[in-house]
Amino acid sequence: MKTFELAKKVDDIVYDAYGDENPNSLDYYYALAKQIKNINNQNPHIMETHQDFDQVKYLKDQVKYLGFGEDEKLHKDLEKGINSKKQEFEIKTSSDKTLPENKVDFTLKFNKSESGGVFLNSYNAKLTNNKNEEISHNFPISKESSFTAKEAINLLEGRSVKIEFLNPKSQQVEPAFVQFNFNEPKTEKGNYYFQNFYKNYGVDTAKIVDKSNLVFDKPEWKESAIKSLEKGNVLKVKFKENDQVIEGKAVLDPQNRNLKLYDNEMNRLNTNKPLEGLEQDNKHDKANVREQSIKR
Repeated sequence: MKTFELAKKVDDIVYDAYGDENPNSLDYYYALAKQIKNINNQNPHIMETHQDFDQVKYLKDQVKYLGFGEDEKLHKDLEKGINSKKQEFEIKTSSDKTLPENKVDFTLKFNKSESGGVFLNSYNAKLTNNKNEEISHNFPISKESSFTAKEAINLLEGRSVKIEFLNPKSQQVEPAFVQFNFNEPKTEKGNYYFQNFYKNYGVDTAKIVDKSNLVFDKPEWKESAIKSLEKGNVLKVKFKENDQVIEGKAVLDPQNRNLKLYDNEMNRLNTNKPLEGLEQDNKHDKANVREQSIKR
């Protein structure tokens, strides 16, 4: 892939993080690269300064909106890697967004092009639980295939995340809940296979929330709760049980089309059955998909 194509992909990610489409075409980046090359030929020092400034900004934004933060050490490690002579470098960081008994470590992997561009290609997420067991997965980075750090944690902790995913049956990109299949051996790349539940599987989060008798102090909180559950988060909730309103936590379970409800100590409280009226034949629509592309 040429440098100007990679530059566009980096910008695509930054714009996408803000919820916008990159307004610049590939031709724009080709013309810009040509212009910068001409400047560089006239004065290499001008090009070096301009490029370093852009690279730092792009990569800091990219790392931030993927959920790895913007703390001082992370930025210093990034700048050190950019300024080093190594063609590849790694940055290690962590997160406190796991369940209390778990911890997670990330290794962000960068490489440099021959022309001096620096790119975040992928990251490895390694979750360690209270039994000191390690669960890890390599997440590629691109506009079409990028999980955030929090989504990676949710997947490694066994929860599902709703994304836009390529359905191999219809060959269409459509909403799907995905989760890791921990029962199958990993791929040659050391990754888990995905288990996917597409729209025809019949997961309706709003109906599931209603059936679970959740209580919201404000009506608008219901919509935000649905979005949070679909991201795979453990959500603090209130729900009715035996004519009482109880505080606890909830996790969406797309495979069984219900909510798992817990007390504040994460002890399971309910054993909800799937929503009535959904055909059992829907079970045949789920599939283990190997190395599929993901549109974000």
